[in-house]
Amino acid sequence: MKTHAWLTVALLTLWITPLSANDAAMNDGASGPEPLGWRSGEESIIQMKSEHLDIHFGTRKTTVTVRFTFLSHKKGGPAKQKLGFPNSSRSEMDGDISGPIDNLVTRVDGKVVTSELIEGRYLEITKPDGSIFYEKTDDPADPNGSSEGVRKHAWYVIEVDFPEGKEVVVERQYDCPSGGNTNMEAFFIYETRTGGAWKGKIEQLTAEVTFDDSVRTDLVAFTPKNGWVWSEDKSKATLIWKDFEPKSDQDRDYFEISTLDLKRVEEITKENPDDFPPVEDWITGWKQREAER
Repeated sequence: MKTHAWLTVALLTLWITPLSANDAAMNDGASGPEPLGWRSGEESIIQMKSEHLDIHFGTRKTTVTVRFTFLSHKKGGPAKQKLGFPNSSRSEMDGDISGPIDNLVTRVDGKVVTSELIEGRYLEITKPDGSIFYEKTDDPADPNGSSEGVRKHAWYVIEVDFPEGKEVVVERQYDCPSGGNTNMEAFFIYETRTGGAWKGKIEQLTAEVTFDDSVRTDLVAFTPKNGWVWSEDKSKATLIWKDFEPKSDQDRDYFEISTLDLKRVEEITKENPDDFPPVEDWITGWKQREAER
């Protein structure tokens, strides 16, 4: 790997300064499902009661199994709702994504269902309550053209029937390349903001994280920092949030798991020993930044 001069300067600068959002490549599969096509852009009649994430985090790949439990609040009969899982690698965020998800399997109440890929340009309307409504628009004649509020979006979509008063479990399993940044960190981010469009509060989110051999657990950091509980043998970390509203609870709109990518650090320092500090100095600097964060 050949390091260009501008990258060397950037990395040396980031050695002592905070990371900016533009320096990161996000992992795809970072968001839960959005209710698509609900009337007037108001909250869906369906409540997302809970979400449970099993995350196996590595510096190169993260494997995720997430289970969403839904409950319809419609009276007098069943409800039908389209669930759209954002596909960032096919949206206008393309280029800021570390890579598309792979090995996707979706189940409804234990039965495998096929997701339809839907993409296009949508007017993004934010309601006073914070919910977001997407209105399909035609592509502009100029492929580089744009209109205010219009963005390219893509979702993996399934349509689900919700019987009155009965919980429905939607499970999604996938692999994704872990995100990365120029601080030599690998990370996984999960956003709960899409949960704000479902009815009411999310009663509980549980995230259980295990780590592969590429991760040193003494070099793992979390955002937010509080709320994580390590197992006694440091093989697993668990986060539980109860009764929260992602639209208004700003400390509950996402979480992040990150680690210093030692393999990348070793490669950089080996190939450029005169431009970068030794590996142990990288580790010392990383720990200092985390302690001060």
